[in-house]
Amino acid sequence: MRDAVGCYCPLGFHGTWSYLSTAGDLRTDETALLHALEKLEASRTVWLMEMESFADRRRAEKARHQRTPRQAEVSYLLGWRWPGPDGKQAVLSEVRRLWAVHARAPFPDVLATDKGALAELDTGMAGCVSTYLANNADLDAGRQDIIAKCLPELRRHVAQLGYPWTSPGAFAYFRLLLKMTELIHNDSTRETRGRPALRTKTCPCP
Repeated sequence: MRDAVGCYCPLGFHGTWSYLSTAGDLRTDETALLHALEKLEASRTVWLMEMESFADRRRAEKARHQRTPRQAEVSYLLGWRWPGPDGKQAVLSEVRRLWAVHARAPFPDVLATDKGALAELDTGMAGCVSTYLANNADLDAGRQDIIAKCLPELRRHVAQLGYPWTSPGAFAYFRLLLKMTELIHNDSTRETRGRPALRTKTCPCP
């Protein structure tokens, strides 16, 4: 089972294993182990169908000389999420697990020039995450839009913190925040795939 999760872990290895463990003790309970395997196979089947559909669309687009895929679609397909019918419950479980770690961590040391922007992002995104958890994965459209608009800025800051490796504590702190917000955003995107893309570049974090 661990080898299977190592090959397919849409929430990351630890996140995927943690969610599958809600079926029971995977080390001693054979029924729980089989149930967890069914969940993993069902998710992977949906993911393979999504990737096959994406490949078909790309072939058609290339025939029309559209060589570059839509970045939003690529980010969704390859991002943190749980394909399949248990998607919302799996994402909620993982966000809850990550939030328990993030909520205990102090705000890290960062450059003075970045502190204001990072503190604003931290407050805005943490508010969205806590609301998502308090409402049992039901996030209002306004906060969904806030996450969608702020994600590019958060990704940019995480990339800067991660390279060169000068702020490991800050990188780990904001990378965890980024993963939670991407999980919520992708889960919302799964439910509203037909919604028009947001065009504003302004981050409205409070």
